Amino acid sequence: MQFPIINKKNLLIALCFGLLGMVINCYPIPIFANVQLVLGNTFTVISAVLLGPWYGLVTAILSASGLMLTWGSPHVYLLFCTEAIFIGIARRKGLFPLYSSGIYWLALGMPLTYIYMVTLADFPDSHMLFAIIKQSINGLIYAGLASLFILFIPNTWQLNDTKTNQKRRSFNAQVTYFMTLMITLCLLLSALTFNYLFLKKQQELLKRNLTDTTEHISTATEQYLNEHKMVIDYAADLISLTTSSYSELQQVLIKLHQHYPSFITMLLADTDAQVIAASPSSIMLNKTGQPLDLSISDRDYFIESFYNQRLFVSPVFKGRGFGDESIIAISAPFYHNNDQSKVSGIIEGSLDLAFFSKIDNQNGTGDKEFIIIVDNNNNIIYSTPSLNLSTHVEFTYSNEKGNYRTSLNVINIHNLTATSPEYVYISNRLNNGWKLYVLQPLSPLVKTAETQMLGTYLMLFISIILTFLISSRVCRLLTNSLEIVANQFGQISGTELKEQIDNESTSEEVYNLYKSLTASKRDLLKHQLELEETVAIRTDELEKANQKLLALVDKDPLTGLYNRRYAEDRFDSLLDFCLRGEHAITIAILDLDYFKQVNDSYGHLAGDECLRVVSKLLKQQFKRDTDIVSRYGGEEFILILPLSNALKIEQHLNHFREQLAKVIINSPTDEQHFSVTTSIGAITANANFSKDIDHWIKVADDNLYKAKEQGRNKVIIDVINDPSDPE
Repeated sequence: MQFPIINKKNLLIALCFGLLGMVINCYPIPIFANVQLVLGNTFTVISAVLLGPWYGLVTAILSASGLMLTWGSPHVYLLFCTEAIFIGIARRKGLFPLYSSGIYWLALGMPLTYIYMVTLADFPDSHMLFAIIKQSINGLIYAGLASLFILFIPNTWQLNDTKTNQKRRSFNAQVTYFMTLMITLCLLLSALTFNYLFLKKQQELLKRNLTDTTEHISTATEQYLNEHKMVIDYAADLISLTTSSYSELQQVLIKLHQHYPSFITMLLADTDAQVIAASPSSIMLNKTGQPLDLSISDRDYFIESFYNQRLFVSPVFKGRGFGDESIIAISAPFYHNNDQSKVSGIIEGSLDLAFFSKIDNQNGTGDKEFIIIVDNNNNIIYSTPSLNLSTHVEFTYSNEKGNYRTSLNVINIHNLTATSPEYVYISNRLNNGWKLYVLQPLSPLVKTAETQMLGTYLMLFISIILTFLISSRVCRLLTNSLEIVANQFGQISGTELKEQIDNESTSEEVYNLYKSLTASKRDLLKHQLELEETVAIRTDELEKANQKLLALVDKDPLTGLYNRRYAEDRFDSLLDFCLRGEHAITIAILDLDYFKQVNDSYGHLAGDECLRVVSKLLKQQFKRDTDIVSRYGGEEFILILPLSNALKIEQHLNHFREQLAKVIINSPTDEQHFSVTTSIGAITANANFSKDIDHWIKVADDNLYKAKEQGRNKVIIDVINDPSDPE
């Protein structure tokens, strides 16, 4: 395809369209998730349609730059620049913008988007079809808007100076297209509005469900913790009021543990952090049944309760000595004779984290909702097993939405660098500083949106087909009569016109138009015949004048010989001919001796007669079809003689010189007679001597000069066998 010459006006308009598109594309309209309505590309389509594909490409580059700034993805240049070129070329082929946009997205746009997502983008498979469909629907929307813009501002069609690329469309095709355009746009905008409201409602319901679940689990968790905190606190108060021995305290602890089995273990420690009682009691014995010396002096729950004298709930940690499960310790100090200034030790219970699993299972949502509980240090206390997260490790996540637009909070917990969120969530901080996350996969909501888009796309496809068929039929009823009139009027012939529109289905206006055109056609036929006769006469005269003009261009009017320009033009073709056959060429320059004296003595008319006589003799002596005899200027002549015989050419030239000297020339003004002689300089050489005729003429002219110096009426010729030899 050839690139057109740059039109500065069109280029300026393309740049303006591109800047407008870039500004608008910097602010895409969010619909849901990563679905954003891109309207800046409307100007790309307008530019491609009105100005052509290459100006459309300029607009597309600028418009796509706005999306590059917003999305940070270079694929927009490939996708939308290709679209601009495709629509621009399709416009030249006579295809409407909406149709060409639909063909582009089906044939190129959707496959290119898929290839990009598979090879270069970090895009989940579950979102891929959804993203491809929304991109193509977006393309149809801005192509439709561009078509409306062009339709309602018809003067903009004049922006393109290349009228030859525009194709006139039938009335039927135009009406069909505009009906299809309006229905398609209405359907798309209605479907997008419905989808937006539907998905907004779905998000509100999902958010409400997550909030309810969060509140329920938060309440249950706090009740669970508060209940066991109260147990530890009451037990500490009870021990502070008693003066029981260690053995009695052991029994009290065992009974307390039996009433509250959610504790994995319970223990009492004295002021030295030595465990004095534990439940179950077996944890204080080794494998042989001997008592163990257990110290908890380094544990936070001892330090906080003993030294700070407060009820303490620890972060999650690995058990030691009493088991290796992940546990949470609840501890409180007890006092000697209830004297708040004399701490006697602490009571501690290791809370069973399996309770959170029960809450999770009782939630009743199965694999639709997941919970994560973290402590004050952001370490995971519990997570739904299917999440595959480890406990007592830091909870790391990413809650950046990126290009996703949703009223819900989104989070990634497995692939933190993914551009597509994995879950939506609601979080709540508990009274004790813990934080609860309730998650739900985002993919079901995206799947719902995808289903809506698929339905929209299917309805759009069906509506376009039905609209095309119905509108074509309706337009056919309107245009049948007009087509008959147009076809009849277009048949320019001498035969008698027959009326073809004579039925009740033809409207009165169309029938009157037909009658008027029929009358005009008769007059036109008569005028056409007269015009054809005049044109034939003028054409014949013009051909004769052209023949005379051609003769004047190539021939000298005085002598009838070819002129210098013709000889030089023919030299190249003769040279090529002789090169192929390895033949020699002779170029000779003839100059009449003392021709000025002829003009001075006998007059200029006698000089002209002399030139005519010499020319006639030249044509008689050099009469081969390949020989070129030309008047070189004034009294000089030039001969170009291909297929020359180097042994005979000098003899031939001397023969002409001798014959000319014998010719008696009669002066046309009086009865005086005179004769003339000629000096001839020539060169004979193989065709490869030189491709430049000036080189040949230079050698011949030098020899002519020598002939005149040696007394005139002579022939001096150089026969050159070697092109490098000037002699």
